[in-house]
Amino acid sequence: MTKMLKTLFVSIASLSLISAVNAGELTVSGTAKATYLTVGGGQQDNSIGVSNELNFTASGELDNGYSWSYSMELDPSTDNSGAAANDDTQLSINTNGMGTVKICVSECGNNAKYAFDKSVYGSMTDTGFSEGIVYPGDSASYASIQYHSPELPFGTTIALAHGNQKTDGQSANAVASGGDSISEYAATISPVDGLTVKGSYYELNQYANGTTGQEAYEHGGAWGATYAAGAVTIGYGKSYKVPTQTDGTASGTTTVEQYENTGFSIGYAVNDALSVSYTQETGERSMQTSSTATYDIQADSFQLAYTAGGLTLGLARTDYENVGYVQNHDVTETVLGLTMAF
Repeated sequence: MTKMLKTLFVSIASLSLISAVNAGELTVSGTAKATYLTVGGGQQDNSIGVSNELNFTASGELDNGYSWSYSMELDPSTDNSGAAANDDTQLSINTNGMGTVKICVSECGNNAKYAFDKSVYGSMTDTGFSEGIVYPGDSASYASIQYHSPELPFGTTIALAHGNQKTDGQSANAVASGGDSISEYAATISPVDGLTVKGSYYELNQYANGTTGQEAYEHGGAWGATYAAGAVTIGYGKSYKVPTQTDGTASGTTTVEQYENTGFSIGYAVNDALSVSYTQETGERSMQTSSTATYDIQADSFQLAYTAGGLTLGLARTDYENVGYVQNHDVTETVLGLTMAF
């Protein structure tokens, strides 16, 4: 980790040698999305909503051949106040063949948990209803400094990240409320045409504040592989999370020792405009006491997407079993979405 930080700081420090910066260009893009959501098996009413997300981007060149880019998203608040926050921010420096250095807040995630997923409407566990599957952590939940390598042999790229607690929507020097940090490593390789494999691993460095008794801190990872042949793409992957283990203070009958998720996905492009997919994922958890009964979450999703220019019409129907790892808590979600890109 120390070597990684030295490399990042040296790269940033080298910018002090630059004598001139060319003026950059600012652009605005985004989406407007209308959805109709129905949930069967729960107490939720059907819902209609319109959401939007604006992305402000800027870019430019330095006189030594480096280039830079900046991105900031304006997101509406979820508390019905009508307010909007500037968040999901990143500043990148491309070092002209030696890789890219990034400084990110709530952005630049490297988690491979969805690397297998070829769902055509959206990641099957991120469409609206919260099914309760527990995934590994990600540097995108922190304020991080990262290094991304240039493309190496066999289409390989490597990402290294170190992140601290963050405060969204405030000044660059805003003080976060916690002391936890994360170290994350990821790699992507494409050794043959059509095949892509991505993996990630992270460790959470928890701020103990003088307390004792931690046996092991949270860690985990994910990997996924996809293979495309003509109009068909298949994917398979797994993800893991080991929560922080505290010695002697929790009951083994109620304490989770590990979460493990397994996913399979297949997508088919019917033509240039129409695509369909089927995705299945299972979420398992292991308790510290093997005699404790556990129930796996299973999600099966059929999706359809039709695209015409900047318009996408999507339909997703997902069946969830044992939501929240609770036996016989089954839910069916249907989402109809209309998205306009601009």
